[in-house]
Amino acid sequence: MTSGIHLSLIAPAAFARSPACRADPRVVADVKGILQVPASHLFVCFSSKDEAVAREVVEALEADGLKCWISLRDVLPGQNYQEAIVQALETASGIVFLFSEHSNKSQEIRKELSIGGSINVPVFPLRLSPIAASGALRYELAIRQWIDIFPHRQHALAKLAQTIKDTIDQLQATESQAPPGRPPAAGSSAAPKRAPSKKPASARGPIIMSGSPQFEAIRALLARHIGPIAKVFVERAASQAGTQSEFCDQLASHVAAPAERAAFVRAVQEQLGKT
Repeated sequence: MTSGIHLSLIAPAAFARSPACRADPRVVADVKGILQVPASHLFVCFSSKDEAVAREVVEALEADGLKCWISLRDVLPGQNYQEAIVQALETASGIVFLFSEHSNKSQEIRKELSIGGSINVPVFPLRLSPIAASGALRYELAIRQWIDIFPHRQHALAKLAQTIKDTIDQLQATESQAPPGRPPAAGSSAAPKRAPSKKPASARGPIIMSGSPQFEAIRALLARHIGPIAKVFVERAASQAGTQSEFCDQLASHVAAPAERAAFVRAVQEQLGKT
C-alpha cells in the first residue's frame, strides 16, 4: 500500500468525555462546545449492515495502538450527526474503508469518501467479500491496493495494522530527513493535506446569511453533488471565507468533476450577485 499516513496515539473515546480530558491541552472544543480530538485517528467508513465487522476491525486496530473514530460509538449525545462526520473526516489521518456488497451500494459511503478525497485524506480499503466495485467506487478501488479480510480474518487484520504502522515509520523517517522548509520530493510519502484552518468571520458578517434565498439556492446546488450534508459545508464556508472567491473555492472543492466544478462555480457566483 502506497498511501502515506501519520497518526498520533491518544486515549480511548471514553477519555474524551472525562473530567481529566477537559484539562488536557490536546483536546479542544468546537464552536458549539462539543469536545473534539485533534487529527490523530483513523476514520472507519462502513455500511451499517456491516456493523459487526466494523466493531471487530476497530477492536483489532485499537488493540494494536491505532486509535479509530467510528460513528456508532463516537458521535456524542446531542451532537449533529452530519457535522460530526465532517469534523471526524477533516481531522482524520486516514480512512479505513470497509468495502462490501452493502457499502458498494451506499450513497452515504460515496459522500464520505468524496469528502475525504477533497482534502486528500489517504484511504485504506479492506475488502470484506470477493466482489467487484461498481460506479464511483470502481475508480476509488482501482487506484488503491486493498487488503482482503478473507479467507484468514485475523491474519488480514494483523496485516492491516502492520501496514499502517510501517507507513507511519516511513513517513516519520522521511520527515526527519527533509531539510526545514523544503517541500517533499515528488513521489515521496507526505503527510495528507489538511483542511484549511478556520478563520473568523469578517467584521461585516458571513458571506451569505443562513436561511436566505441565496443560501438555500447555493445549498441546493451543492446538494446535487454531495447530498443533504451540503448545508454543513455552505454554513461553514460562509462563516470562514474572507471573500466571495474563497467562498466559491471552498465549496467547489467538494465537486469532483472539473467540468461540473466550473459550472457549479458560475452558478454560485450568479447567486452571490443577487445578494
